[in-house]
Amino acid sequence: MLQSYLMEKFGYNEPIFLNELSIEGLSENAVRQAVKRLVANGFLERYDNGIYYIPKQGGLLGKSYLDPFLVIMRKYVKNKSETYGYITGISFANQLGLTTQMPAVIEIVTNKEATNGRTITVGNQKVRIKKPAVTVSDNNAELLQLLDGIGQTEKYTELPLDEAIETILSYMKQKRFTKEQLSEVSSGLTGATAKKLIEWGMIYEFAS
Repeated sequence: MLQSYLMEKFGYNEPIFLNELSIEGLSENAVRQAVKRLVANGFLERYDNGIYYIPKQGGLLGKSYLDPFLVIMRKYVKNKSETYGYITGISFANQLGLTTQMPAVIEIVTNKEATNGRTITVGNQKVRIKKPAVTVSDNNAELLQLLDGIGQTEKYTELPLDEAIETILSYMKQKRFTKEQLSEVSSGLTGATAKKLIEWGMIYEFAS
């Protein structure tokens, strides 16, 4: 029963978080025991404490292995049905093209965290997680990410400031954020970021 459910819901090489597994008709303890049996018979592989996946057999290594970044994304950023976090810091600055640096610690803002910041380890990757000023959703995640990036521009950019601003403006044009979206997250804006939106001319890139 559990085996077919897991295959249908997750498929191969998708993180399965034990504390999020809820099967109708099975108690929490029964689910745990069933997972242990599936690990023992080779259907499931344990990635880390409380994290499992269905490996695909074959290939050069004999079986597939779970991507640590995928585990981080599924746990703190988004799954197949909803968004509850976003990557920030150097990682996002790199994505924008403001820096070539790659972070030793991935920074994430997520609804899954209740503190103002703590560092954890997923696999062998250090991750800094903190709660958001505004609840993250499918509709606002990219804008909240951008606003964080604007606030951190001078901290991370390797470009002259005018080039960094043009790079961000170009990104905004692609995304076509709206004034309504900005209004909905304005309670989480810092004064410094709001000032940059105006001084750097970014406020005019929000569509009506």
